[in-house]
Amino acid sequence: MEQQKQYKSLDDLKKIIVELEGCMTRPVKRGQHPTLYPKVKEGEYRTVSGIRVVDYILSVDEKWVLPHNQKGLSFSANWSELKRVYRMLARVKTTPLDVHWILQGADIPDDMEFVEDERPNKKGHYFLTVKRQITIYKLVNNLKWIADRMTVIRNVEKAL
Repeated sequence: MEQQKQYKSLDDLKKIIVELEGCMTRPVKRGQHPTLYPKVKEGEYRTVSGIRVVDYILSVDEKWVLPHNQKGLSFSANWSELKRVYRMLARVKTTPLDVHWILQGADIPDDMEFVEDERPNKKGHYFLTVKRQITIYKLVNNLKWIADRMTVIRNVEKAL
């Protein structure tokens, strides 16, 4: 039987993250979906069904998502990368941030995987990529499925 751990504080979690190989974290504005974005009609961060066009490579008709090992939803794999991203997002103090996390080895859909960012200055940054061409509808469903399995940590500003 596997040992179950209980996290009583963020400091406890910080210590245990070291033990958990491949803990993927993602800071998100409170109340926002952890894997999908609100509708944006124009600009660099335009969305299609909750998917930002800068995160994935979409077909011209925007019905298909094409595989690429350096495009996908961003996640942090270590505490220092999480702190860096959190501080960057926290500069805009409109809404508090929550941190959503999932284990890298978690049961994610077969057509997706976590891939480390190849840029040398991005250690600890990972992409949740697609491994083969899928419909945008399938990607949205996959991301919703993953979000349902994520755990949220609220009020992390003191620990970070």
